[in-house]
Amino acid sequence: MRRALFFLFLLLPAAAFAQPGRIELTPVVGYRLDGDFDARSSDAFDPDLNVQVDGSAVYGLLLDIPVAPNWAIEILANRQQSQFEVDRGLLTPSSTLGDVDLTILQAGFLFQWGEGQVNPFITAAAGLTRIDPQFDELSSDDRLSASLGGGVKIFFSENIGLRLEARGYWTDLETDFDDRHRRYDSRDGLYQGEGSAGLIIAF
Repeated sequence: MRRALFFLFLLLPAAAFAQPGRIELTPVVGYRLDGDFDARSSDAFDPDLNVQVDGSAVYGLLLDIPVAPNWAIEILANRQQSQFEVDRGLLTPSSTLGDVDLTILQAGFLFQWGEGQVNPFITAAAGLTRIDPQFDELSSDDRLSASLGGGVKIFFSENIGLRLEARGYWTDLETDFDDRHRRYDSRDGLYQGEGSAGLIIAF
């Protein structure tokens, strides 16, 4: 996660020269859908596992700093508390591997258009996802991640508004873990979709 903080530090000079406009701070809550990846066994005769990150609530903050007309630097931080579910095939019921926390810190750009109360937007960002399993078989790790989203901002006054957004996430996975009798490794990416709503505070 230190690398993500360094990446955000590099954006500070651009923020310092931001064009006049309103900085927007937006606390958000939402729901992130299931995502899964394949894990390959160290035993050549053992089938691969499908590991799923369960869908669950997500909460976080968004900070938009205007840098040009219709453009803003966007900093994103959020957290999801979920579980790893293991699917061993059609004839074997899935089982819970353990709890996992996903903390995402990213920075990127937002482009919005429209005038008045309603402003559609698209956004793209990159940074790191900290994967923090709450069990011994896996250790915490920081992995490269990116996101792409879009939505609408609806302002009720000059300083208060509602942000509705859909966003997709990709996290690079290169991990391994022990499942009692054998070792598994994964080189897949984790893809997740999310819907969220937030209260915009502009100043």
